[in-house]
Amino acid sequence: MTGEGARRRRDDVADFLQFAAARQTPVLRAATVVARDPRAAHEAAVRTLAALAADWPRVREEGPEGHLRRRLYREALAVAPPAPETLAGGDPGPAEGAEARRSAAGRVLDVLPPRARAVAALRWLDDRADTATAEILGVPVEQVHDDAVLVLARLGAVDERPEPRPATEDEARDLLELVAEAVPDADLGPEAVEAARARRRTTRRRVVLAGGAVVAAGATALALRPSGTPVRPRPSPTSPLAEGRLPEVPLAGATVHLAPAPDDEPSLPPYPDAAELALPERLGPGRDALEALSPAGTRASVRAVFLLRVDVDRYQPAVFLPRQTPAPLLVSMAPLRSTTDPDGNRGYPLGPRAIDDDRHRVAFAQPGGVVVLELRSARAHRYPVPEQHLTGAGWANDGRTVVATGGKDNWLVDTRTGEVSSTILPVNAGFADLQALEGGTVVRGFSGRGTIVDTTSVDGPALEVQGSCVSNTEGWTCGAVYLGPVPSTGGRQQGLAAVQRDGRPRLRILAASTARGVMAEAYRPLGWGPRDTALLESLSTDESGRPVLRLLAWDVIEARLYRVATVTTPAYPADGASDDPFTGVWAL
Repeated sequence: MTGEGARRRRDDVADFLQFAAARQTPVLRAATVVARDPRAAHEAAVRTLAALAADWPRVREEGPEGHLRRRLYREALAVAPPAPETLAGGDPGPAEGAEARRSAAGRVLDVLPPRARAVAALRWLDDRADTATAEILGVPVEQVHDDAVLVLARLGAVDERPEPRPATEDEARDLLELVAEAVPDADLGPEAVEAARARRRTTRRRVVLAGGAVVAAGATALALRPSGTPVRPRPSPTSPLAEGRLPEVPLAGATVHLAPAPDDEPSLPPYPDAAELALPERLGPGRDALEALSPAGTRASVRAVFLLRVDVDRYQPAVFLPRQTPAPLLVSMAPLRSTTDPDGNRGYPLGPRAIDDDRHRVAFAQPGGVVVLELRSARAHRYPVPEQHLTGAGWANDGRTVVATGGKDNWLVDTRTGEVSSTILPVNAGFADLQALEGGTVVRGFSGRGTIVDTTSVDGPALEVQGSCVSNTEGWTCGAVYLGPVPSTGGRQQGLAAVQRDGRPRLRILAASTARGVMAEAYRPLGWGPRDTALLESLSTDESGRPVLRLLAWDVIEARLYRVATVTTPAYPADGASDDPFTGVWAL
């Protein structure tokens, strides 16, 4: 290794040790809550950190927090024993005093299924939302809900109450923290670095041995093949399009992924995580009459919302509840109106982040207020806002604040207290967004309530960001952009841009084709799926000029594009209301 290479390696190790020192206590505590065995938890934590240390430059660039969580819970669940049939020593009963409560809570955790313990750790120790928890554990959001309900019910027996009831979220958090505080600290960083070095040495030995075996086998095969034996042709490799692989082009410090033409989108491979997200191959209101959502509401989670036109400037939502019905259900509520900006331009009241992380509430922007549809009661609540020109509304990451953007001010609506506050500072219903400034593109980070906390410059070509961005818990954000025509991209001028806020932001661009059928604003970001895939709407036209909507998934790391679903031709249950009531506006 050269002197420069050795210095970089030492810097990488020092950087990793600094990261490990900051994260090792919560890592070990979470592993102990899940595994319930201190030695197994220690081993799981070390293996997790060793995996990060072994590839630290790449992990650091892509965002270590996401890698850490996914690996940690996979390792902890792998060593966690199955839950026993009954609590050791019987039901813990009400407990008094910190030590007694800690012991009782620990006994409750012992009898819970390992995945339920992982949900508890992510939700109440790591403060992850249900969607993020589902993504990390690789399970549907509905399963996370069920596990959380189970944990709350079991923890309800720890504290004495006048009447039996489940624990509240705050009570569960207190009990989990009480259990976690008893886990002794350990310096895991050096141990993880040594484990990573040992793994690299083992890998190198295996490569050398395997290489020798391949050479020997090749020589033997040549010696045994009779003279003149024809060599069978190798099968042709699978086409890149069938595997979803996209050509890549470097551009001013960014990487551009060249998307296929709309006519080729049906040939893309199916999205492997579609079932996990409860997404069928066909989405939308469909051609048949829609049934109405029960006035009693529903406990099912909403996967998508579609906006239907019922009259001039009047709309009603239809909600897709995959656990309850294969078709969307029409919501009987006061019709929604268009939004209007200060220049008089009309817009639709449904946008990104309209569905909350728990997937039972939907927020709509309205002139002079925000409307929140509560699906569990099928009731709509209006929160007055002193602004007639609200253009968007979405849920902040704290699960209680709706961020509303207006023509003059921005607004934060606390749906628990009803308090409405204004701010002239940038706000966003997400973790991050992209913004084009005169000096270049920046990625902005936002707090749990949606207020700006930091700004980081991003290398890349000059961009014009259009509309709202979508982000995920790993710090990725994605937005629609326009870029100038560049010969290396074939003159493509529009698409999506994605960047990760953590680490060193590196811009990825999905450039839309210039083939027939591509429309202006060809791509619209809708959300994020597992493993850093951005979910997007592709808008094009068929040979007759009719719009075609498809849901695609873009793997921003692996430069792959997947086919998720086709949005079907819409319909409306009232005869004569409209020939085409589906506005084409929908949210995931």
